[in-house]
Amino acid sequence: MKGKILILEDDVVLSEQIANIMRHYEYEVLLTVNSDQFFEILRNFQPDVILLDVYLVGSRLNGIQVLKHLRNNMDLNYKVIVISGEVTSSQINEIRALGAYHFIEKGSAFSINQLLLHIENAITLKKQEEEHIGLQIEYINLKKQYTRSFPFIGESTAIKKVREQIIRLATVDEDIFLIGETGTGKEIAANYYYIYSPRFGKPFHTVNCSALSESLIESELFGHIKGSFTSADRNKIGFFEECTNGVLFLDEVTNLSLMSQSKILRAIENKEIQIVGGNLKKVNTRLIFASNAGLEKLSDQSVFRKDLFYRIEGNIIELPPLRERDDDILLLICYFLTNFSSQYSVMDQLDLPALKNDLLSYSWPGNIRELRNFCKFIMINENRINNSIIKKHLSQKISHAHYSGDSNMERYMRIDNLKDSVASFERDYLLHHLQLNEWNVSQTAQSIGIERTTLYKKIKTLGINQSDMES
Repeated sequence: MKGKILILEDDVVLSEQIANIMRHYEYEVLLTVNSDQFFEILRNFQPDVILLDVYLVGSRLNGIQVLKHLRNNMDLNYKVIVISGEVTSSQINEIRALGAYHFIEKGSAFSINQLLLHIENAITLKKQEEEHIGLQIEYINLKKQYTRSFPFIGESTAIKKVREQIIRLATVDEDIFLIGETGTGKEIAANYYYIYSPRFGKPFHTVNCSALSESLIESELFGHIKGSFTSADRNKIGFFEECTNGVLFLDEVTNLSLMSQSKILRAIENKEIQIVGGNLKKVNTRLIFASNAGLEKLSDQSVFRKDLFYRIEGNIIELPPLRERDDDILLLICYFLTNFSSQYSVMDQLDLPALKNDLLSYSWPGNIRELRNFCKFIMINENRINNSIIKKHLSQKISHAHYSGDSNMERYMRIDNLKDSVASFERDYLLHHLQLNEWNVSQTAQSIGIERTTLYKKIKTLGINQSDMES
């Protein structure tokens, strides 16, 4: 069956003739003679094309009134072809204004072949529009999924400004540089950029630059040709090429060597990469850089290339630390507790605004990541959650922070042997950062600026266990 056709025509002989021809060409056809019968059949039949007469003898509504009702009250994508004689030019204009696909005049000029062609074209257009609507719905659903997975929570003036900057730069399709302390939400911000980018739906990859060894950086980013080095047993497509027309998120980009940074600069300026052992290749990759280094460190040309910094400095977005976001801490703790409650504990009545001063009395050096881990720890270790429980754990956290802080360095000073004192401090330091990063060794190594293998060795040497961690 090529499609479904519903005819509204008071001339029964003519409509039967048209119907027989349509059926011969494998269309499914139903006939109606008045508006009431037409609307009774319309919903269940759901035609692709409606053939409509203007003058309907004995009908409650004429053809133009039926067309108005279809446009104003029906939500399906019908293609209407009006077939009528003796209509005025103003009526033809009205028919077109009401969204009819085509108008055909009855009489000697009427051609069944032309009608068949218009019907076929109308059905093709209807299918294309429906496919487009389907893609739009899929696109909207994908955006909703990303928004749920990477919620950019906060209503403080600082975070609103950040969102506005990201949207503005994403909309005009510019590279951006996200800077901020560890745990301030750079990954959330990168995904927020992607959602508002015209490249949304195209490839999006995150590369943790600190996890790449110097020998693998170029191969991972730009790809290599089989045989270009000892272990290159096959061709490899790099992240730049994978993300052409899409977005590549380079996290902790200051860990890249100055040589690698220069090649990234060339990729930005010339839109081309040098494949290891191969040729230059054109790419169209939008870049998001991120670093927990401050502006002062970024302007140090021994850490970050000056020419690359100048290329991106106009698009730097600084994420504020949690301690500077005021009421946002209440929104975030509510979000985390609600999320974790389905997995771990039952919450009693909470009055989070009453906890604001207590929560802000702690500096949260690990920012949002630390707050999330704090909420998760409480949820795992308490059967019911209320204000008193949160205050108890917060008090323990603040006490621990004071004990291990700079003001209590005498704890390490009391250890006579320098080697043992350094080891004690190093153990506490690593425990603290492992806790902030949920015992994720790679993430912790990245945040404190050492190689993952080095951190594994220190964990073993210092006898660090996950059971040593506190809230």
